[in-house]
Amino acid sequence: MKVLVLGATGNLGSRLVPALLNHGHSVVAYVRSSSKLESLLPEPVYRQIAVVQGDAKDSAAIKKAILDSGADAVINTAGMAALPPWGKSDLPEIFRAVVQGVRQAGEERNKPLRAWFLGGLGVMTFPGTELMFSDYIPIYLEHRQDLALLKSLPPNSIDWSLLCPSTMTPESSDLSALTSKGKLIANATHPPLWQDYWVKNIPLIGGYLSCGMNAPRYETTLEQNAEFIAGDLETLESPFSEKTVGVIDPK
Repeated sequence: MKVLVLGATGNLGSRLVPALLNHGHSVVAYVRSSSKLESLLPEPVYRQIAVVQGDAKDSAAIKKAILDSGADAVINTAGMAALPPWGKSDLPEIFRAVVQGVRQAGEERNKPLRAWFLGGLGVMTFPGTELMFSDYIPIYLEHRQDLALLKSLPPNSIDWSLLCPSTMTPESSDLSALTSKGKLIANATHPPLWQDYWVKNIPLIGGYLSCGMNAPRYETTLEQNAEFIAGDLETLESPFSEKTVGVIDPK
């Protein structure tokens, strides 16, 4: 599969490039600076990919890059949500532009593109309720509006999935031979392997305590998440289509 990656110079994006190559995909990196990407990636990795310079906020340029490259799928890791509930970042603008570019490219081809977007644990649903994690711990709230945008799309306009990890840490700074500590367990809508602590029954604060006790269990590595997405794109029909996807290291 030919995959267009936005945010390839970022922490996750830079690990997605070798992961995708290892899984037999062709990679087109859409970046603001090709020289920055070249300095970041090992030369044997960089020479295997195509690079397009462009602005992640420019939906027309994103659409053109998809169509010109013949990309079958898109992964967007560009932008970062603001941490505090009152914070603002450029992530919503980037997210809207990418969604619009991917949707329009699919419409021109008369076939929706496969697309992975990056969200956060906060938009996963608390088991047994209709509430999100961020209803209990109100951080990175911009992911909520990004998810709302995806859910508002007309049917069959984008074959999207929203990866919703908690903290991601690097295993190594070496991007020449991507390694991973092991495969992640994934689940749609609700976090996988949720621990149903008794504290949830405490009136008023039970949900907050349960979220706080579970959240650290969902720390994963950047390499594990890169491997997970690259592996999912090997399948023509993903079980995570139009889903939020939580992940956990089973170890």
